[in-house]
Amino acid sequence: MSTFSTSRPRSLLWWSLRALLAGAAGGAMAAVVVSLALTLQQWIWGASVLQGLPGERPLVWCLLWAGGIGLLLSLLQRQRQARGLPEMKETLAQLRAPEGLNTKNGFTQLLGGILALTGGGTLGPEALMTRLVAVGSHHVWKGADRNLVAAAMAGSLGLFHSPLVGGAALAGKKWQLIWRWLPGTIGGVAGFVAFHGLNDFGGGMRGVPYLWPSGEEQRLGAMVAAVLAGLVGWLAGQMMRHWRQWLRQLQLLERFWWSPIATGLVVGLCLWGLPLAVFSGENQLKPLVLGDWSLSTAILMLSAIAKLLMVGLCLETGWRGGQFFPVILASSALGMGLHQWIPWIGGLDSWSAGVVGGSLSVLLSSPLLGLVLGLSLLQGHGAVALAIGLLVGQLLQRVH
Repeated sequence: MSTFSTSRPRSLLWWSLRALLAGAAGGAMAAVVVSLALTLQQWIWGASVLQGLPGERPLVWCLLWAGGIGLLLSLLQRQRQARGLPEMKETLAQLRAPEGLNTKNGFTQLLGGILALTGGGTLGPEALMTRLVAVGSHHVWKGADRNLVAAAMAGSLGLFHSPLVGGAALAGKKWQLIWRWLPGTIGGVAGFVAFHGLNDFGGGMRGVPYLWPSGEEQRLGAMVAAVLAGLVGWLAGQMMRHWRQWLRQLQLLERFWWSPIATGLVVGLCLWGLPLAVFSGENQLKPLVLGDWSLSTAILMLSAIAKLLMVGLCLETGWRGGQFFPVILASSALGMGLHQWIPWIGGLDSWSAGVVGGSLSVLLSSPLLGLVLGLSLLQGHGAVALAIGLLVGQLLQRVH
């Protein structure tokens, strides 16, 4: 009896230590690759894009670079769809599946993800990060159990500025304590520390002052704005989901091998004429809120809708990556435009965070993950409105 009770804590301690080390390794690996991608972005598009501001490259430059990267993506994926970078949810699904991870064509997938991210595609880095760590872990720890791989992948999600994102993402709807939530949280904490020791990607709205509504009338207005924003966010999420489904039915990449080139030219045109519609977007939040990048209401809302459409276009035509960062930025920008249009109801935080909550309720299967993601990237701004938006979206999802 005593032997069993003594060995079990030791086993748990050793298991936790391995998860901690794996998470730190995953976070450090992801940070190095993100730093490389940001360096390439700055070299191609200029330093202003890393500050969330429009680039200063001429139209010809934008078209040539984005179109050229589209050509490289076409050559990488021509006649071999399995080479496209899987989205984060697909990688996580493989991790949970009985057969485990499939890392075939892993190098080609990672190369394509780096090209799409540095080329200005409307894509987030989370798909590249989780796949990078999945492929790396699969080769480094051959024969290791899923706990290590799960902890390493959770560590790579330290870029979201929250150590809890990894655990929430790995758990999904089923909170299985042993191999999903616990290793994900331990690895996420370690990866969060390691990641931000090397890189500061995903700063969100840090440095933006909080605006708390005072008085019963203002609080009531904030609640009404959050409910309306949640409805708008749900509609935006539905629009993007149906847009992707329609594009998928067209089978553009299968029928036209040059589809990534055409998308690259659209990306280049947006880089020059509608810069808010491209890049992952996490750095664009702060200058928008502080007024460093002032846009009219019409242009702001047009850019937000264009960004949502560009996410779907990129993902379904060979520019592979994640959707969380650009969807959150587009939703937040849409909320800002609505606030400018209806300034007498609620405040900026309520509209911005409410739309984010509504859209994430459509695009994510886990409300908890949506809440953690939204709180992390918005840095707590409009937390109540975010929760209300998620709730409105969840209710509409059930009715719909």
